[in-house]
Amino acid sequence: MRKLLELGRGPARMDLLQGATGLALMLFLLVHLHMEASVLLGTDAFDAVAWFLHAGWADPTGVGYGFMVVLAVLVVSVLLIGHVLAVLRRLPTEWRQVQALRQHIDVVKHDGTRLWLTQVGSGVALMILLPIHLATMMTQPHSLGAEPSSLRIVFEGGWFLYGLLLPAAVIHGMAGVVRLWLKWCPYAEPRFDGRRWGRRFAIYLLVLGSLSLLMQVYNGLFLFGAAA
Repeated sequence: MRKLLELGRGPARMDLLQGATGLALMLFLLVHLHMEASVLLGTDAFDAVAWFLHAGWADPTGVGYGFMVVLAVLVVSVLLIGHVLAVLRRLPTEWRQVQALRQHIDVVKHDGTRLWLTQVGSGVALMILLPIHLATMMTQPHSLGAEPSSLRIVFEGGWFLYGLLLPAAVIHGMAGVVRLWLKWCPYAEPRFDGRRWGRRFAIYLLVLGSLSLLMQVYNGLFLFGAAA
């Protein structure tokens, strides 16, 4: 009986791990996008955020410490690994499972299933794009200022990477939050509101992130690029 109980707890624990890591990553994305949006207030505001993240306030020289960014990347990487390991158990691994899933989708027109498919597609994109972004931050921890960030985005292909990464991250994260809300909210009306507000908030984040990226491109082309 004990073995059966332990076997039964395993999926529940993995489900809890998936939800907890996914929610933590989504909160990180919210903070990250709003910090990036400081560039809309000007390059000085963006540099001030970078100075704070580098702990420039604790450095007598005022430059800051690159290992603060490396530490943040390591924490995010650990959360990502835990999230991916918890998610992989639910993906179909055999052709029969894929066929059964396709038949289920064709027969049962369910919003939850379509939302799950959206998560799978955006999740695959993130598994390709995120390591590139994290590797860049790991190897260039001091490239968070207004000038190096904008130049990297314009002249090193960052505009293309972040142009793909932004919608993938926002769609995947908000779909996950909505699915968590639908799962744990027992009442019908709030569940419906969760879908509606989830779509609205996703649009808000996409607009905010797009404006920030466009401002970085503008700075790289006409402000710092011209000076270089």
